Amino acid sequence: MKKARKYIFDIEVFPNYFCVVAKQLNGKDIFVIDSDNFNQQKKRLYDIVSKNVMISYAGHGFDDLIINELLRYKNRVAKRFLLNKNINEIQNLYKEKYKNGKCEFYSYDIADEYDLKLGVKGFEFNLGENIEEQDFANFNKSIKKDNYDEIVEKVVDYCLKDVLATEKMYNYVSKNKNNWEEKENLLNIITTGNYKNSMKLKTKIKYLYYNNDKLLSLILKNNLNIEQPKMIPKKVFKTVEESYYLNDNVYKLSIKDDFLYNSLLENKMFKKNDLNILEKISKNLLLQSSYLKGITKKYERIILKKLKKYFRKKNIKVLEVFKNEVFLLIDKNVEELKTKMENKYSNILEINYISNFLKDKKSLLYEIDKKITGTNEFDYGNLIIPRQHIWLIKVLKNYFFDKKNIETEIKELFLKNPDVFFLYASIYENIYACDNDGKVLYEDNDRLRKNRKYRLYFSKTGNYKVVIQEKNKYYKKFGFGDVNSNLYKVKKVETNVNEFEDYEDMDLCSYIDYAKNYIDENFSEESNS
Repeated sequence: MKKARKYIFDIEVFPNYFCVVAKQLNGKDIFVIDSDNFNQQKKRLYDIVSKNVMISYAGHGFDDLIINELLRYKNRVAKRFLLNKNINEIQNLYKEKYKNGKCEFYSYDIADEYDLKLGVKGFEFNLGENIEEQDFANFNKSIKKDNYDEIVEKVVDYCLKDVLATEKMYNYVSKNKNNWEEKENLLNIITTGNYKNSMKLKTKIKYLYYNNDKLLSLILKNNLNIEQPKMIPKKVFKTVEESYYLNDNVYKLSIKDDFLYNSLLENKMFKKNDLNILEKISKNLLLQSSYLKGITKKYERIILKKLKKYFRKKNIKVLEVFKNEVFLLIDKNVEELKTKMENKYSNILEINYISNFLKDKKSLLYEIDKKITGTNEFDYGNLIIPRQHIWLIKVLKNYFFDKKNIETEIKELFLKNPDVFFLYASIYENIYACDNDGKVLYEDNDRLRKNRKYRLYFSKTGNYKVVIQEKNKYYKKFGFGDVNSNLYKVKKVETNVNEFEDYEDMDLCSYIDYAKNYIDENFSEESNS
């Protein structure tokens, strides 16, 4: 499977038109089949789909079912009207009805395989690529005859751009965390037995639809006859959603993966013969298994409940809990705790001193041995949806950790790396026009359409404001105060970051005002009272 030839594909659907664009991974072959050429090109479609691994982004939920529908016409002529009608019926199904549909070809869904939480547009933003949203037609309405050819050409081009973006995403993900060898290993475990080569391959294809976590679940359930352990959802520690900064007496206590892994293998539900199979499976996959979560969480709870009694006795405050890490405020008895860790929990727990600790409700930004780590909204990377402005995270770090002046820090950051000041907008309301002075023009027809993704920046000459009309206030993360002020005007970036030149238009006054207001609102004594 790892060496099999692969194609990236995407699909666009209108009531009276559909198109499928497929491209050989890192190759030149590009194939387009649509409502207009379907009967002429269906043999080629069948050849590609039947002989290659078909890679999509979130294709298990919709695109796979469209391909399955098209494969039904391999040996018969398709009537255009009925074909479009059947495809639209699939599109209009509720997700819970079509997400469990059977896949009849080698389907590989990047989002499902790697549990990605961002879409293609978010990935394009992170890489600095131009975000191109479809604004030339409404997918819910038929394409009109008078400009049919023009719109179809744009649709195919738009679909191809998504294919190219998905190809970049696949290459990036597989380079950093290639799961094909692990998948092949799991498939070999599942397909043990007396097979001819062709039968074994066919059986593997059947299971290729499942991501590695689901394949492991099948092995545990079917091969080892392990009943899924029940989850105990209750939290051991209750923490308060509050914001503050600390730079002393903060420690992170982590449960070691080796302890959880060894405890898992020693569990009585596994027989001796089971261990021969489990030892072939990576430690990381077992620890992250959704099927075994009831067991791993149970061991975590046992340790945390013991610690809870000790913390209460020694008046140690729990600041936050993230996954299997506990953040503590220890005013005294630190050496006693360290000794206890070394003597009783050395193979179970690890303790680290945190030199800087910033908490904003449920998000953390902290420093251990000069390494900065963020959680939730303070975490960012190429495969993480931008939930907070990256420039703001950097400013918060320098303001709190390094005691830098906000205005000075923003100006220095701008000179060093102006690209971090672009704003990712995923807005569910129209972005309204504004005049030169910043007054919002709700009635103006010039607006950025809702339910789109955009790369924006605070602009001196900006012509839009990101506001909620009903409440007459700024959309979260796009401004503070008076919506008609001269601050927080935004402009849409029409190019990729490398081609952007108008950095002089970036309104640093808006960025400075935003950072000051954000800190006042979240970290002042009044905000936490």
